Amino acid sequence: MKRAAFLFLIFCFLFNSAQGKEMIFIEKSIIKSQGLHLSRTVQPQRYFDSVGQKSAILGKEDGKLEIWIYPYKVLHNFELRFLIENENEIVEGRDAVHRIDVYPHQTILRYVHSSFKVEEIFFSPLRESGVVVLLSVEAIKPLSVVASFAPDLKPMWPAALGGQYSYWDREKKYFVVSEGTRKNVALIGSPAGEQFSSGPAHALPEGDMKIKIDVKPEDAKRTFFPILISASHDGREKADKTYSSLKENFNELYLEKFHYYEKLAKDNIYVQTPDERLNQAFQWAKVAVDKALVCNPQLGCGLVAGFGLSGSSERPGFAWFFGGDAFFNSWAITSYGSFDITRQGLAFIRKNQRQDGKIMHELSQGAAFIPWFEKYPYGFYHAETTPYYIVSLHDYLNWSGDIKFIEESWPSLKKSYQYVLSADTDGDGLMENTVAGLAALELGAFLKNTKADIYLAALSVEAHRVFSELAGLMGEKELSRKANKTFERALETLRDKFWVEEEKKYAHALTVKDKQLAETTVWPSMPLFFKQLPPRKADYILDIFASSEMSTDWGVRSLSPKSSYYDPLNYNYGTVWPFLTGYACLSEYNYGRSLAGFSHLMSLAYNTFIDGLGFCPELLSGEFFSPVEESVPHQIFSSSPIITCLVRGLLGLKGNALLREIEFRPSLPGAWDKVKVRNFCIGKDIFHFNVQFTRNKLVFQIEPKAHAPYRLHFSPSLGYGTQVRSVKVNGEDKDFRIEKESGEVRCLFNLETKDNTLIEIMTEKSIFLYLPPYIPQIGDRTSGLKIVRAQYRDNQLNILVEGLKGKEYNLSLITSRSLVSVMDAKAEEAENLQKKIMIHFNKEGERYSRKEVKILFE
Repeated sequence: MKRAAFLFLIFCFLFNSAQGKEMIFIEKSIIKSQGLHLSRTVQPQRYFDSVGQKSAILGKEDGKLEIWIYPYKVLHNFELRFLIENENEIVEGRDAVHRIDVYPHQTILRYVHSSFKVEEIFFSPLRESGVVVLLSVEAIKPLSVVASFAPDLKPMWPAALGGQYSYWDREKKYFVVSEGTRKNVALIGSPAGEQFSSGPAHALPEGDMKIKIDVKPEDAKRTFFPILISASHDGREKADKTYSSLKENFNELYLEKFHYYEKLAKDNIYVQTPDERLNQAFQWAKVAVDKALVCNPQLGCGLVAGFGLSGSSERPGFAWFFGGDAFFNSWAITSYGSFDITRQGLAFIRKNQRQDGKIMHELSQGAAFIPWFEKYPYGFYHAETTPYYIVSLHDYLNWSGDIKFIEESWPSLKKSYQYVLSADTDGDGLMENTVAGLAALELGAFLKNTKADIYLAALSVEAHRVFSELAGLMGEKELSRKANKTFERALETLRDKFWVEEEKKYAHALTVKDKQLAETTVWPSMPLFFKQLPPRKADYILDIFASSEMSTDWGVRSLSPKSSYYDPLNYNYGTVWPFLTGYACLSEYNYGRSLAGFSHLMSLAYNTFIDGLGFCPELLSGEFFSPVEESVPHQIFSSSPIITCLVRGLLGLKGNALLREIEFRPSLPGAWDKVKVRNFCIGKDIFHFNVQFTRNKLVFQIEPKAHAPYRLHFSPSLGYGTQVRSVKVNGEDKDFRIEKESGEVRCLFNLETKDNTLIEIMTEKSIFLYLPPYIPQIGDRTSGLKIVRAQYRDNQLNILVEGLKGKEYNLSLITSRSLVSVMDAKAEEAENLQKKIMIHFNKEGERYSRKEVKILFE
């Protein structure tokens, strides 16, 4: 008996030890919390996600979420409940969730109760068809965590499966969700869990499925409790292999993603400005845009448009492939140096080109289940994607120098260009919506009469221009000559036919009767973006963009409120689109309107923090600072203009890898004294720039990491009325010339740079204007000061402004020069050469009124 008792004790010890080892599922020490990070007290209805290239966790901050493993919606209504032992108390997760922490590689919800604290860590691996939810538990008494969810296993819209069923595999400790063919499978379970619900084996349950994890306080101190989810379109064996990999290789998968985003932050372009909010928004924009790369196991890897909850549908925001979005966002991806991602996105579009050369508009991730292009109307119903494809490949070539990709794409490019020509029936050089399809708008009253909108027209013109260059590079001189001739004709058509002389603006479109649709919209920003319009006429439309008629404190309205069609909540006729604000911002920098450009850049940047932390919403109300209800919360083209407007706009950085040239045309805000740019990438070469402003001196340090010399075209903005005394490069005098735009001075010169270079520009009599960014609160109406235009001539600075009636605004004037007089404002001395200009608006009249402040200097 003694021997039997002893053996029993040994058995119990070994069993408990084994159980203890089994409980060490994932060590807590692996989790990384350094680097880019945002946090707040939860706002229950705000969005969050954790996204990889093959899967996505999409949720709200109350803890309810859905899970996608492409191409499937695996489940929805996932949430936690907590059962406290011996108290018969059920604590709903939504009642205990307190704080959210967002990182590029993970998202954490924190639950707090008087007897426990739980961290729910959401992790989608970078390149694995699965997700992991880790539970970190601290409890003063035994606790059970119940994860409940409704199973789906439904492919993305408009595809469908039938005959789904589920059951619990007791040995594997997971639910199997499949359908009649058993090819499509999802596995949902936990090595620490047990089934806590029942249901039929031949169908999906009517209620939620549940997994219960019993937590002992002593076990919880050293380990996470994981919930693992995998899926496959290739049968259960493959899904099980992925499921096992999530558990056994979690450390490697976790560190892979962590180091990936650490590299994105440090090794791609990094910009440090005096505005920490802008710096943070820029870094998060890189993350938000990078997450657009999605790899579908049946379709391949390409760029999707955005992420949001699908609810009762199978449409997760816009998490499928779009042509126009990919092209617009590729400009940002290329700007921060991820040429490989741009190339993947463009190659994906190329392989789905239609036989006649037209480029696709959209491709659902469920397309492999259905005849998408043959039976559904969405694939090619937009017109602008085809010229935008040509333009975007040209842009990619300039930055990357990847001539091999252009050579591979040349047959595709020629087919696309032939389609562009075929959509011009009257020979004026412009594609026609009536032939090729939709472009600027997708719905509403303007469409029925539109022959060619200005968005499509501008892209047509630019496609002719860049195709001529590409044909020359490919050795097809006659094709190049013809394209250039068509470009000249198209440019003349655009400039003449769209100009509304009596209203001094560009029309939104030409009608089927060759009349002008003279509504004031933001879409003329497209030809301004390509610098296709003459400066004197461009000034009129730029004045409108900067005014209170079009500019809110959070971006530019799509349609003027003066239009009878204006609706501040309408998708195309009055909302604020960040991507259109991006076009306006770049247009303003193109034409020397840096004050308005900076204002719009800061509006874009602040949108990073108002909804899903780190991401920008698709569209906002035209009247109140709030995303509209149907807005996608992680919309890629809303984050990408933060990158393009800062890099290509404010910094004025562009390059041509084949010619080994860089354009550096910075327009720094007047209150900034320094800017640092690291890892600006052209081709295979890297450049660092350091800019410092001191009184009467501007210093640029250039540190190239290049294989051969580059030609640098340098033209910094130096403020109004500035006189340049000298320019020195590495201590030696350098010839320069002066360019003035409305009295704003630029100093232009070229130099060859291979080694470290020091540029010193000595100035005097500079005048800088600075309007501090206005930060609205959710629900606010527009109330910030609008600087419509500023001009300097004959020692006088004229500032055309608009402000809210009865309100006073402060504008900073930074100069050592003495003031003689100030009209329609008051001046007050401040510190560091700053003068405070106080502008007061009367209480009478319209909500916003206009005045011109005139400042005369000695």
